[in-house]
Amino acid sequence: MISAQELDHLDRIRTTTAAHAHRQGLYPAAFGLTLMYYASDATRDTMAAPVLLGAVLLAAAAGYYRHTYGTVIPRRHNAGYPAWLIPALPAAVLVLVVAANLTATPGHLTGGLIFAGALALMGGPPRHRRRHYSASAGALMALTLAPLGVLTPTGEHPFASTDPLWQLMAAGALLVVNGLLDHRALVRSLPRPAVQEQ
Repeated sequence: MISAQELDHLDRIRTTTAAHAHRQGLYPAAFGLTLMYYASDATRDTMAAPVLLGAVLLAAAAGYYRHTYGTVIPRRHNAGYPAWLIPALPAAVLVLVVAANLTATPGHLTGGLIFAGALALMGGPPRHRRRHYSASAGALMALTLAPLGVLTPTGEHPFASTDPLWQLMAAGALLVVNGLLDHRALVRSLPRPAVQEQ
């Protein structure tokens, strides 16, 4: 007969493997670092350095996860976003950008809302295990909409700054923090590395 401890262990393994792809937080952290590098880089007109940095960081993250945890393929697909949402997202972004251009909305407002929406979407489903994404999206939206220009000498919102691109810096930093929180959850749920068969 299976003990309660063994059942808990099996349930933990099932939950962990089902959420394994969502908990690989080094991927968004790598993208966040790349975004921050691009935002602070003086030679922003060339994309070669940020793209190369991003490729190296993503390859390192992939190698780490493959070597440490192996490949996890869930037996069944968890409930995710509805299929109609995938094509609707680019359409919604396009409508938002066109509306912002027609109404002469400052670009940092549009960009902030797009980044906040992307963070909120990255957090779910299942949303209850990744609340930090919703919190980050709310924080970014609040910073974007707050009248922070009154605090600067120029009267310009910091996210409207072009050197460095503070909005991209903030979005990148939030991606790094959220990615590290996801990675921490993965490491805690699988404390010992997977045994590799020779």
